[in-house]
Amino acid sequence: MSRGFPADVATALAQQHVAIVTFAKLEFPSGTVYVHNSIGTYTWGSQDWLGVGDLGSISQVQEGLDVSPYSITLTLSGLDATISGAALTEDYYLHPVTVYLGVLDADDTLIADPTQIWAGAMDQMNATVGADGGDAVELIAESELSNFNRSLNLMYTNVAQQEKSSGDLFFNFMHKVEGAKIKWGAPTSGNNFNYETDPDENGEGNTR
Repeated sequence: MSRGFPADVATALAQQHVAIVTFAKLEFPSGTVYVHNSIGTYTWGSQDWLGVGDLGSISQVQEGLDVSPYSITLTLSGLDATISGAALTEDYYLHPVTVYLGVLDADDTLIADPTQIWAGAMDQMNATVGADGGDAVELIAESELSNFNRSLNLMYTNVAQQEKSSGDLFFNFMHKVEGAKIKWGAPTSGNNFNYETDPDENGEGNTR
């Protein structure tokens, strides 16, 4: 799939030997983490991206012609137990993850700003207790297509709508039409539009 790489990046990618760096942006509630899988620090997009070297890895980014969600796994090893423990306390679920591809020249300088190749959300985080090598934290993220398979758990009630959009009265009279027996057509004998309501526990009408 064409990703609209800048001309100089596309040229570099077409060479027999090319140096590639993968960048990951992890938006945790406590703050955004900017890392890459090489060494040193690269600065672009007004951010400093820290290299984790051999301590970090990102699984292969996959995609297909079918509309199917693909996941990636990001792993960081050699961690102190305090750091790995703190990572597991993060409220990470469904927070954004973005992966970029960067290309380096012969001087290990970015040819252009890296190009986004994957976007999704955090799904699972696991920690492995190591021995002398330290702990490892594994983060599994699902692509944006997984949203099609995820239930929104929304309720068609005024209370739920107020939590989502305060002041929106779209569902204000939902309790009056729920289960209503509506008769369509021109009014005739025995075919008049009507509904009956019984007070609910809050004193409001529940339509029958």
